[in-house]
Amino acid sequence: MVTQNRPTKELVELHFHLGQSVEPHILWSIAHEQGIKLPSKDYWEFYDLVTLNKDTVEWADYHKLFHLTELIQSSPVAMERTVYEVVSGAYRANNITLLEPSFNPMFRNRGGERDLDQILLAALRGMERALAEFPMVRAGLMMLLDRRLPKDVNAIIVRKAIKYRSRGVVGIDIAGPLAEGFKYEDYTDLYEEARANGLKTTVHTGEDGTAEEMAHVLKVLPLDRLNHGFRAYTDKALMAEVVKKNLCMCLCPTSNLSVKFIRDGDHLREVIQTLWNNGVKFCLNTDNPSMLRTNLSKEIELMRTYNILTEDQIDQTTAWAREASFVPTEHGRNIYL
Repeated sequence: MVTQNRPTKELVELHFHLGQSVEPHILWSIAHEQGIKLPSKDYWEFYDLVTLNKDTVEWADYHKLFHLTELIQSSPVAMERTVYEVVSGAYRANNITLLEPSFNPMFRNRGGERDLDQILLAALRGMERALAEFPMVRAGLMMLLDRRLPKDVNAIIVRKAIKYRSRGVVGIDIAGPLAEGFKYEDYTDLYEEARANGLKTTVHTGEDGTAEEMAHVLKVLPLDRLNHGFRAYTDKALMAEVVKKNLCMCLCPTSNLSVKFIRDGDHLREVIQTLWNNGVKFCLNTDNPSMLRTNLSKEIELMRTYNILTEDQIDQTTAWAREASFVPTEHGRNIYL
C-alpha cells in the first residue's frame, strides 16, 4: 500500500500557467480522449517533450511547448478536467489551500472554432468540482491577455473575465513574448475597466525585460500585484516604488534559473536577499510546474538549499502571498460555493 503524508503547513500559490501545470500522464490521457495527434506515439518521448527533459532550455522552448499543451486543452471537456486536476492535485500533493491558475481562453478555442463562453464555463465547472471535493481549498481563475494578440482581441478576454467575475474569475494579467507594436500604455483603459468592475490586475514584467521597462509598466498600468519583477533588485528607486505601491512580487525561482534569467544559486540569493533587505514583498511560485518538474515545496526547499531565507522568512512569504491573493472570501470561506 502506498502511503501519503500530509504536509504540515498550508501553502499559497498565485502564479502558475494552467497549460504547463498538468501532469504528463493526464495531458496524454486528455489528448487521446479527444483524438489529438501527438508528436509521438511513445509516452516516454511525450513525457520528455512536455517536461523539457533536455540539457539546455531556451526561452523559445517555453513558447513552443505552450502551443502543444494549449492545443490539448482546447475543448470544454479538456478544460473542465484540466482545472479540476490542477486545483485538486495542488492540494493533495502540496497542501496548497489558496491558488490562482492562469490561462488565455483565446488559446483554448482553436482559432474561434470553439465557443469562448463554453471554454470558460467548463474551466469554472472544473474548479467548482475541485472546491466541492476539497472544501478547505479556495481558488480563483486568472485570465491572461497576450502581447502578441491585437488589443481588440485582448479586450474580449477582459470583458469575458468581467462577465464571469461572480463565478470565480478574479483578475487579469498580460503575458507572452513582446510583439512588434505592443505598448503597455495602450492597455491602461482596459486595466481600469477591469478594476472598475471588481477584478484585480497584475502583469508579467521584470523577467525577460529590463528594470527600465518594469518602471514604465508600473507608471502606466494600475496594478494590484506583479508577476516575476525580480529585475527590480538592480534599481533602488524601482524597489522603493514597488514598496510604495504595496505590490507583492510573485517570484518563480526554478523557472528563471532554467532559462538563465537568474544565473545560479548565488545569483538567486543576491536577488532575493536584495529584495528582502529593501522591504519588497514577494512570494514563491512555480510558473510552469509540470514542464519544469517542480512544485511549490521544491521552490521553498531551494531557499534552504542555497541558504537564502530563514524559516521565519519563508513563512513570511506565505503570509504575503495570502495577503496578496485576489480570491475574495467571506469568513474564511470561498464565496463561489
